[in-house]
Amino acid sequence: MTQIPDFRSDLAAAQEWVAGLMAAVRPDQWSSPTPCTEFDVRALLEHLSCHPAKLVATATGADPRRLPSRAEIDNDQPGEDYLKRAGAALGHWSDDALLTRTVTAPWGEAPGGLAIGGYLMETVAHGWDLAVATGQPAEADPVLVAKAQAIADRALTDDFRGPESPFGVRVEPRPDAGPTERLAAFLGRRWNEGR
Repeated sequence: MTQIPDFRSDLAAAQEWVAGLMAAVRPDQWSSPTPCTEFDVRALLEHLSCHPAKLVATATGADPRRLPSRAEIDNDQPGEDYLKRAGAALGHWSDDALLTRTVTAPWGEAPGGLAIGGYLMETVAHGWDLAVATGQPAEADPVLVAKAQAIADRALTDDFRGPESPFGVRVEPRPDAGPTERLAAFLGRRWNEGR
């Protein structure tokens, strides 16, 4: 059997990066648009903040698809609040046996290790969305991005792209794009500053 990778520490690092981005959002940016066109900045923070509950559901045998796609946030300390919830959620993944157990992820059944990988990909991608929407440095740790890209390359088929999907058609990245921007383009994100 192919060994299932362990992305738990990578997801924790991505969550820490995203928490820092959340903490730096200014009040006047709450209603700004993001490259994830269904969300403005506030809605994107609420979407990211729903992930901890979904992570817990995935680990404990519940169905994360039944949970809301947005969660309330702490308006004063959204990053700190998110990181606290994210850390508690990852605590439910301490048993190594979960990595090979079949679990229900937001997109369907998968080995637990690959489910964590999916959360990693989404966290990095939404971190880029948030960073570019709020004028922050948008490149995550290249090691994390390489892992997220490998997951995307493996999992994202044309069946998961299009108007009824969370992923758009692949976009050609700018020639000088960094790895996080290239991942975002692969996932169908584009961003025209000042639109």
